[in-house]
Amino acid sequence: MSVPQKPENALKRAEELIDVGKKQDALDTLHAAIQHRKVRNLWTSTIEKIMVKHLELCVELKKMRTAREGLYQYRTMCQAANISSLELVVQKFRKAAEEKVSEAKKAQDLHMKEMGDLDEMEAPQTILLRAIQANDTRQQSQDRDVHMHFRFLWDTYKVVLDVLKSNVRLEEVYHETARHAFEFCRANQRPQEFKRLCDTLRKNFQELNKHPSGGKAAAHQVNPNNADTIMRTLETRCKQLQISTELDLWGGAYLTATEIFDLMSKARPKPHLRSMYYEYLGQIFWKSDNHLFHAFACLKNLMFVKAAKQNITKEELQLLASKAVLATLCVPFQKTSDIHATLELTTEGASSPYEKAKKHAQLFNVQTVPTRDSIAQSLVEKGLLPLAAEPCKKLFALIESDFTPLSLCQDAKPFLDDIATGELFDGKLVPYITPLKQIIFFRLMKQLSEVYANMTIDNFEHAASIVPFSIAEKWMANAARQHGINIQINYSHKAIVFGAPRKVDMKSMKQPLIEIGLKLQQAMQRVAPEEQNTKEKVEKQQLSTNIVKRIEEETRLIRQRKEEIERRKEESERRKDMLERKAQARQREQEEREAEAERARQEIEREKREREREEQRKREQEMIKNKEMLEEMKKQADLSKASNLKIQGKKIQEIVAEDLTKLDPVQIMQAREAQMKRDRQEKIRQRKLESKRVDHLARALREEEQKYLDQWAEDIENEDAAYLDKAEEKLIEEQRQKHDELLKERDVLVYYARAKERWYNEKMEARREEYEQLWEERQKKCEEKVVELKIERARERLKQQADAMKERDRAAKAEKERRQREEEEEERREREAREEEERREAEDREKERAAEEKKAKLEAARKRKEEEEEARKRAEEKRRQKEEEIDARRAAEAEAAKSARVAERSERPDRDREPPRRTDGDDWRSRPKADDPPLRRGGDDRDRERDRDRDPPARGGGGGGSWRDDPPRERRDDDRPLRRGDDREGWRNRGRDEDAGAGESWRRPAPAPAPRADDRDTSWRGGAARGPPPRTGTGRLDDRDRDRDREDDDKGGSAW
Repeated sequence: MSVPQKPENALKRAEELIDVGKKQDALDTLHAAIQHRKVRNLWTSTIEKIMVKHLELCVELKKMRTAREGLYQYRTMCQAANISSLELVVQKFRKAAEEKVSEAKKAQDLHMKEMGDLDEMEAPQTILLRAIQANDTRQQSQDRDVHMHFRFLWDTYKVVLDVLKSNVRLEEVYHETARHAFEFCRANQRPQEFKRLCDTLRKNFQELNKHPSGGKAAAHQVNPNNADTIMRTLETRCKQLQISTELDLWGGAYLTATEIFDLMSKARPKPHLRSMYYEYLGQIFWKSDNHLFHAFACLKNLMFVKAAKQNITKEELQLLASKAVLATLCVPFQKTSDIHATLELTTEGASSPYEKAKKHAQLFNVQTVPTRDSIAQSLVEKGLLPLAAEPCKKLFALIESDFTPLSLCQDAKPFLDDIATGELFDGKLVPYITPLKQIIFFRLMKQLSEVYANMTIDNFEHAASIVPFSIAEKWMANAARQHGINIQINYSHKAIVFGAPRKVDMKSMKQPLIEIGLKLQQAMQRVAPEEQNTKEKVEKQQLSTNIVKRIEEETRLIRQRKEEIERRKEESERRKDMLERKAQARQREQEEREAEAERARQEIEREKREREREEQRKREQEMIKNKEMLEEMKKQADLSKASNLKIQGKKIQEIVAEDLTKLDPVQIMQAREAQMKRDRQEKIRQRKLESKRVDHLARALREEEQKYLDQWAEDIENEDAAYLDKAEEKLIEEQRQKHDELLKERDVLVYYARAKERWYNEKMEARREEYEQLWEERQKKCEEKVVELKIERARERLKQQADAMKERDRAAKAEKERRQREEEEEERREREAREEEERREAEDREKERAAEEKKAKLEAARKRKEEEEEARKRAEEKRRQKEEEIDARRAAEAEAAKSARVAERSERPDRDREPPRRTDGDDWRSRPKADDPPLRRGGDDRDRERDRDRDPPARGGGGGGSWRDDPPRERRDDDRPLRRGDDREGWRNRGRDEDAGAGESWRRPAPAPAPRADDRDTSWRGGAARGPPPRTGTGRLDDRDRDRDREDDDKGGSAW
């Protein structure tokens, strides 16, 4: 397919192809126009139109690979010329893909959750169904088409994000495309694709930070530390956090929240973004049952909104305060021991609860881990509690302050019912009901265990009326396991026993013992205060007497305790460091192995893709080349009016583009060469005819015009002579008139010459004096300037001489240092040369030894070869002697046979009546029997070749002499008898070919009389130098005619 040279022609051609329904050809034309080397780095409005049409066709034909290549090429064009054009093209491309998906969804109603992975060509269940079914059903075809549309839109988002990820002027479109992709995943419930999209955005942002800070970045490169860039990224991440929570991707939502916190630490975010961050962070912690940080997030959100938003309504503020209060109440009660001390003592690394809590606290930009008491205290101190709804405030006061174990549930039930109805804030506080009931139940259990030792189940059900007893049993078991409440259920007595005997440990007994001691101390002070005072006085006296000893003892114990604590801490830290190093080493090795495996897999996949891409490119190039060749062949066939050329049984005019995949390129090339050869021959023939016709025409024209040339030459000569004469006369007349006018003008001006001279002298006299004065002044200035310049040059020469002297001193010093270095270098080179000479001598000795060994081996091989050659010569000599003996024996046998035949002929009575024999040996009557041996000497070479293939006639005729009378001649290769393995058929055919041109048949006797006996010595059989006898008139053509006929046959013509 030929590519148009101008973009306008390519666009026009593509529109024509679209009109006739050839959209694929139109797409190929536009793609080739974009990739053309002339417009590769040139942007015009026509290129923009081509790109828009190109992408529309890609969307329609679902050619994502072609669209990707076109977008990358167009980005290169627009990078420096008009980057806004790329923004427009990308938006149109994205809009077209989204419209296609909308049309597909309207045409067919389907559940997106049932659709397979959009990054796969086909879902696994589709492949299995295809393997089972012979043909796809209509529903399966429609589903596959819709899947292809959705997959194309998903690939569109990925390609656009990849194209726009690093250009600062396209950053807005980049984030807009990301938000469109988020909305696509949310509307179609695509959590897996959303995960991959988040990973892609995270990777793109990390790559922006990988650029070296020392090097100069490109002008269009995105700066990740720019405030606008951070703000756009923050808005996109907040949208990503929102969609993550809607799709229940809580792990990804938490990771996005950490990224948002990092971005907010670099730039001040907008107030609504920070409020959204706190809100969704609270949802994440609520989903993970971390009520502590959920309450802390609600508190931070309430504080921030109250401080930042001035025009907030009372209802919004009341909702936020109610959520913060209820979330705080939902936080489980901690054990009586300090949480920080407990968590720090149980810390075993970064995965400990305390470390996790610190990590969560960092997301709120606080250094300490919040507690339930600190959050409740903040609500009270900052005046946030009065902002909540009335039921929420009542519950807070009931749970946190009052001690009413028997009426706690009955008092809290009305407030819980008000919240559970959903009328308050449209049911946004309903999710807190169940955690609140658990907290109230645990509070009830704690208070009952402090007051009662046992209680009947009926009374307990009445006291815990907010939940049925079946649920209360589970919560009691949970309270005993997690909150340290000692409780047992005695089903036989239908009673609940508090403070049942359990395993006693110091942690569980410490606080009760302290409380008992305080109570007993208070009781003793009330019952017997005097006794207590006396006892205190005695104890004080005892303490004062041995206070020094006790101080020293306690100091020693404290010091020992500190040392023991330090030792244990060091041992714990050392053990922890060792475990961490081992874990890090294992993790590093695992990561290295995984990274190596991943690199190997990616490299294999990349090589595979490269091979496939290269093979596809070669196939496409071959297809385009064959298509262009076929089009040219069709045009040439139409012009030459010869369309009978066929390729694999099909005429050229019948071959279409679809047949190119089935045709052999070699046959296409052969057909092309055959067509070119035929066209060339036709052109040569036409040119010969044209040349011949032109030669005849030119000769005829010359013959006809020859008669008129002489007359024409004479007429032209006369016309030229007349014209020259006339022109010369006219020129003389004009010159004469001009001369007369000039003479008249001179006579008029002569009268004023003297007056002009007087006026000139008067004017010039005054000016001459002024000129002389100015000339003298200028001369004086020039002399002064010359003197100044001479002085300046003298000073410059003096300065140059001083500099030259310094330079000579410096050069002399450098020359001295250079000579010293050269001497040191010369000594080093001599030392190295000596070492090199010694090494070379050692190598030469080694080479000589190797050469001698090689020479000895060659000499031995040569001797063996000579011995073999001598043995071969001896064997050849023996074979030659044996052959000579065989030839001599056969010659003797032939001579004996000849003598026998002569004797037999002499005895025949009718010898005189026998017709004369032919001299050329073609008479069949003179042939001997089949068992006669062939003659060895005399006769024609061709006769001897025939004698070897069939029974030859007797050689007695012809010249009247026999082969004994012929002079001896040199033996030829053809004279030897046939041996085993010789080609008898070749010899026979050669004899036949030589006799094929004879004019008369060998079966008829020769009419010529027998030659005389005295002609024997002058015949060509006698070995004379005159050559062979002449052929008869009816014989074969001579050698020159035969050679000429052969040349004519080779040329394809005929001499006749």
